[in-house]
Amino acid sequence: MKEYIRKEMLGKLRDLPAQDRIRMEKELTKAVCSSQEWKASKTIGVTWSNFPEIDTHTIIKNGLEEGKRMVVPYSGKNRVMTFHEYSPDIAMAKSKFGIMEPVDKSNPVPPGEIDLLLVPGLAFSETGFRIGFGGGYYDRYLAAYNGHTLSVLFPFQLFKNPHWEIEAFDVPIQKLLLATI
Repeated sequence: MKEYIRKEMLGKLRDLPAQDRIRMEKELTKAVCSSQEWKASKTIGVTWSNFPEIDTHTIIKNGLEEGKRMVVPYSGKNRVMTFHEYSPDIAMAKSKFGIMEPVDKSNPVPPGEIDLLLVPGLAFSETGFRIGFGGGYYDRYLAAYNGHTLSVLFPFQLFKNPHWEIEAFDVPIQKLLLATI
């Protein structure tokens, strides 16, 4: 079921008309950057997005402009994810998953230093459970993370009655920000 939903959501994300995508991404960026969680955070973890994901580049740029410490993930061995400080001058390279990640992984930021984590996903229940991209990296990371979690999504990514199984290791996202149609 999860694989079917992943495929369906990726198709919907790819097929979303550009003008709708741009409008909703601007709305979501504004919602994130004006949220209480954002305002209260000094260090924010966020994935460097890749199409067809919801764009996070402006969120990262806004954070840096506001003097926030922005950290991006690295997908390590044994499905262990670490976060590393981002600045426009650090070297980034494509991972085996096609995701841009920091080249220098020598100084991971401990989870306890990350105040807010923007968690990507493809489908979400109203209670914050999600279907990610299938690697399990965020599920493992969230199991030991105690800060705030937030996800941004387009309306079609929200499932009122999810048809997928919530598993024991699934950790719900604390706050969902939903774009308007």
